[in-house]
Amino acid sequence: APSDATITISASGAVSPKTLTVSVGTRVTFVNNDSRAHDMASDPHPDHTDCPELNQVGFLTAGQSRQTGNLNTARSCGFHDHMNFADTSLQGTVTIR
Repeated sequence: APSDATITISASGAVSPKTLTVSVGTRVTFVNNDSRAHDMASDPHPDHTDCPELNQVGFLTAGQSRQTGNLNTARSCGFHDHMNFADTSLQGTVTIR
């Protein structure tokens, strides 16, 4: 069975890890350790159509965490903060294999 994975938004407002490779079926938890809210979504901005499962994370207040749906399709999914879409420190990629 695939194991779950975590992407953390640090107190300085950067995602870690920026690239994550997971097995088909994995769910990814996004944890917001920043003092600001973030609205995490899949690429491209503003349509968010690459990986609908990532869009389930959505709006995270400070200290909140939320999981994606099961990532059941092998592909590469870019993600970003919808409210700060040009901020490269809040962009990353999840690769599902």
